[in-house]
Amino acid sequence: MTDREEAYAKMARQLYRVLTDQRPQWEARNPDMLAEFDQLNSYLQAMDEVAARQGGVAGADYTDARDQAEHAAEEAAGRIVRGLRALNQSVPNPAIATAAGYTPDQLDPKYGPELLGALNEIAAAAEGVRPLLANQGVTDEQIDALTSAISLYTPLSEIPNGTQSQGGKLSGTARELTKNLRTVVKHFDQFIDTLRGEIPGLVERYDEAREAGDPNYVKNSTGIGRNNGGDGSDGGIGKEAAGDAYGPEPKPFQ
Repeated sequence: MTDREEAYAKMARQLYRVLTDQRPQWEARNPDMLAEFDQLNSYLQAMDEVAARQGGVAGADYTDARDQAEHAAEEAAGRIVRGLRALNQSVPNPAIATAAGYTPDQLDPKYGPELLGALNEIAAAAEGVRPLLANQGVTDEQIDALTSAISLYTPLSEIPNGTQSQGGKLSGTARELTKNLRTVVKHFDQFIDTLRGEIPGLVERYDEAREAGDPNYVKNSTGIGRNNGGDGSDGGIGKEAAGDAYGPEPKPFQ
């Protein structure tokens, strides 16, 4: 598992604890969210299993070159997307609108051919407005860095999962589980936002856990800030009980 996958799983586990503590509150308002709650638990257990198995894979048998290439390409693309977005907001341009619309939340879950397609789209858009991007602080070196990152990632992205080592297969499983975790967490983000006026204590603790584990998290603009919340204990089962609800923190995520 990559550092980002481990960090996201740790954040999701903290959300699970917060939601466990405050379950009587939110369940009464939307019982349908119990299915998402159970899914969150299942994905976290699966992530633990992957982490445990990867811990037994010898370093010589497993390389994270593909993960490193993905990270480098996404970092390079992120700088350019910010420039494309600023440029498109200033002078709308259909040719770059799609590439300018990518967010970290959209890019992070992608991998393999899907991520490669997005990266190539961003690179093509940047190439078409290279002189204009300079006015947005995007240098030729940064655009060239994305091109180089794509070149490095392309052969790695095309390796079929069936020919990967055991570590590679587990890495693919971790990516898919992280993608599923993101989907469930996004659903809870939307649900929790509807409770900002009703259960500020729950919302406060949820926001704190999200912000601590995900730099891309932005609270929805309902006008209720963190200082308007309670201590998070109203109606809950207690932090001590919630902390034990999912067992001890697994070593890979400490």
